[in-house]
Amino acid sequence: MKRKQTQKMVLLANLLAIGIVLNIIESLYIHISPVPGAKIGFANIVTLIVIYLYGPKEAFILTLLRIFLVSVLIGTFLGPTFYLGLGGALMSITAMIILSKLNFFGIIGVSVLGSVFHAVGQVLIGIPVLGSSAIVYWLPVMLLISVPAGFLTGAISTKFLGVWRATHNEHN
Repeated sequence: MKRKQTQKMVLLANLLAIGIVLNIIESLYIHISPVPGAKIGFANIVTLIVIYLYGPKEAFILTLLRIFLVSVLIGTFLGPTFYLGLGGALMSITAMIILSKLNFFGIIGVSVLGSVFHAVGQVLIGIPVLGSSAIVYWLPVMLLISVPAGFLTGAISTKFLGVWRATHNEHN
């Protein structure tokens, strides 16, 4: 029992580290659109993996830890970018947890809808944080980016989970 708990903790710590690195690299170096701060969301691959391997509690905790740690590391903690990311992440993780429990959409569908909810969450938080409702005008562009980004991260997560389950079942 103790060994399994240790293995789980080590894997979750490694997944958190991977998510942090992906988030930082993407935040600092990968710019995909004219929308300020728009990203594909490669760190969400980790979130999806944790949802499907360990469950909602672990995924929620890892997502919050990643958001807080990345914001401290890149110097955005408690700034507008932090709140926009946190708002998007909370909406996204909540939606993905609920949708994953329904077993209707599959991993890619959950990812796409999580990406859409992330954009909506950013806009909802952006209005009070930025002090303007003008951010709403970015929503159509954000949603246009969200769908293919969510598809890509969902497809990568699906592939990873397939390989994980195949190799994990071989060793059990």
